[in-house]
Amino acid sequence: MVLSYEPGVKSRIMVCVTPQKSCQRLVERGAERAKETNGEFCVVYVNKNNDIYKDLKEHKILVELFEMAQKLGGRVSILVGKKISDALAEFAAENDITEIIVGKSLRSAFDVLIHGDVINPLIKRVEEKNIIVEVIE
Repeated sequence: MVLSYEPGVKSRIMVCVTPQKSCQRLVERGAERAKETNGEFCVVYVNKNNDIYKDLKEHKILVELFEMAQKLGGRVSILVGKKISDALAEFAAENDITEIIVGKSLRSAFDVLIHGDVINPLIKRVEEKNIIVEVIE
């Protein structure tokens, strides 16, 4: 999915969210960075199951995050992909993203070991394109 940006905009911030209220701080940071750099931002969510309506509670939180992003001047996108880091990296490349904002995982080390990490593979995939990744605590 390719977004259309204003001509001449050099700063494009991508904020990666999950259906958690704590992601509000990421959306706020993305809007702040866009303002600081005179750029634009988008908020993206990757759905691994291709079934976003499965959990109404999660859907409600995503809608709230998306509405917040739009009120702050951002765009929103829902991506589909089996591997989250790949979907995010591909979206970043297709949309000339200059900076990515992600939240530090709240998962346990054991869970990361079993199910894999998203942030480190994402950083490896985008570093060759000089995309900055900011990890928010």
